[in-house]
Amino acid sequence: MSFIYSLRDAKTWAKFSGDYNPIHFDHAEAKRLGLDGLCVHGMRAMLDIKTALSARMENDASGADGFSFVSRLREPVLCDEPYQLALSETVRRGRMQISGKLLGKEASAQASISSKLTGTGGVNLAPVTQTFSLSAQTLRSFYQDFPHGGKPVAVWNFMDAVLFRQMVQSSGTLDTVRSILPEVRATCLSEVFSQVQVVQTHHETRFSRSLLAAGTETACCEAFDYAVLPTLVTGDKHSGLILLASLQAWRGEEPRMTVTVTLKTGPLTA
Repeated sequence: MSFIYSLRDAKTWAKFSGDYNPIHFDHAEAKRLGLDGLCVHGMRAMLDIKTALSARMENDASGADGFSFVSRLREPVLCDEPYQLALSETVRRGRMQISGKLLGKEASAQASISSKLTGTGGVNLAPVTQTFSLSAQTLRSFYQDFPHGGKPVAVWNFMDAVLFRQMVQSSGTLDTVRSILPEVRATCLSEVFSQVQVVQTHHETRFSRSLLAAGTETACCEAFDYAVLPTLVTGDKHSGLILLASLQAWRGEEPRMTVTVTLKTGPLTA
């Protein structure tokens, strides 16, 4: 399975998510960070990885009430370069695990993104104090900008992307950044990306079994409630900060998904 990402892919993901990190659009910024060229968003590349893992998992998802998707973003995925997605299957504790590695043209190079989808138990939610809702109408507007290429998409893939979008737009996440970086002037997290070097290093999602299959727009755009948990911060400004942003979603009384995104900053001056 092969992929080549372009500036157009970066633009469509940025339009959907609000993530206008300049390393995806500014050649000078990409070069300053040691890249040979522009790179597509890791989340955009993960859309294709999730689709492939979900399709393979659907063939043998017995015994699982839910699923865990874990991804490590090791290297930037450069635009206009060929990549191959290598899949493998293992059985761990009686449950299927599908692994995927996005590999560049250098066979000896490590995977740019390593991911795995594993059958698990159900989704557990943490207590929250503030909740938000996304209506079917709002989700349909998001779906129109979602880069699915007109093909059915796994429901969890779309919901995961929507929650990432809500994290980028979250005032709570921005408040945390402001508290540790008071010198940053921004009205949303995407503006922080233009001022501070920020990269995503890990992505973890747990979701209910009902979200595994590919669905139509109607299936993807059923209203749900969600919460943004307090962002956890470790490290220091001199060596770089690590931010763990978590969200969770449910529909009625049914827990649907939890998402944890790990972001890392470069060294910052006081």
